Amino acid sequence: MEDFLLIRRTCLLVLVLASLVATAEPGADTPAVPAKQPFATIEPSAPKKEDTSLEKFRTPLEALTERTIGTASRAVRFDWRHTRIGFGVTASQVIEYNNFFSGRIGGFVRAPLGPLMAEAAVTAVITWGSDSSNQLALTPYRQFGRPSRAEVDFNLGYPLAEGVATPRFGFLPAAEFVFSVNAGLRYRYYPNSLNQMSVGDVAKSVFAPTLTQKELDHVLDIAPGMQVDPNRYSFLLGFSLDVYFAPGFFFSPRVMIAPSLAPSGSGVGWYWELTFAAGYAL
Repeated sequence: MEDFLLIRRTCLLVLVLASLVATAEPGADTPAVPAKQPFATIEPSAPKKEDTSLEKFRTPLEALTERTIGTASRAVRFDWRHTRIGFGVTASQVIEYNNFFSGRIGGFVRAPLGPLMAEAAVTAVITWGSDSSNQLALTPYRQFGRPSRAEVDFNLGYPLAEGVATPRFGFLPAAEFVFSVNAGLRYRYYPNSLNQMSVGDVAKSVFAPTLTQKELDHVLDIAPGMQVDPNRYSFLLGFSLDVYFAPGFFFSPRVMIAPSLAPSGSGVGWYWELTFAAGYAL
């Protein structure tokens, strides 16, 4: 029995030793360790050639800061430059350096002409006297003035400043304000001044810078104490403020002054005019 146990232990010991030996020896299943390779030599690359094809288009930063890089959009509530035509009524008070009063009322049409606003107006002017002119009529002295008449105006306005503003009162919508400098030419026609004149005399007189003596003799409705000013034209300068409301309603207060450019014999001299116009632009 003891011999059998000894043989058994010996066999187990042999099996254990055999398994240890098999583990220690490299076999087919053991992964192979790759052999170390020598370091590769890296050759330096040739330097790249600088691209100068865009050199002529480059601009220094200092030069760019001195240029206009872009434009800002302008706030516009009503673009009057894109309107076709506008029309309305106008009323004025003429302030002359004499003892007579004159009021104007009429109509006008206007249209944008590039950056300008062109306007044509036809007005009726009513002139009346005062206590001073009535007293002057009792003397042999007379004062230069212009009796009741019709006037044709051609005006050009150039905007100096414009923008959108919100009125103080909440029930009024935002409006486009345009402040402009104005220049105008005025033609005067006195009713009945061309009566009893031939066609040739009318052709020569109707556009003459001053009234002829025949025209002065036919001028009616002369206020007491007045001597008719013979000047037929006036040149006016001034400023206006156009206030536009969408979709096209507008009003325009304007102040104008007429320098004395008439030939010798005109005694009215400089005069002022305050005008208020209202209309609709399409």
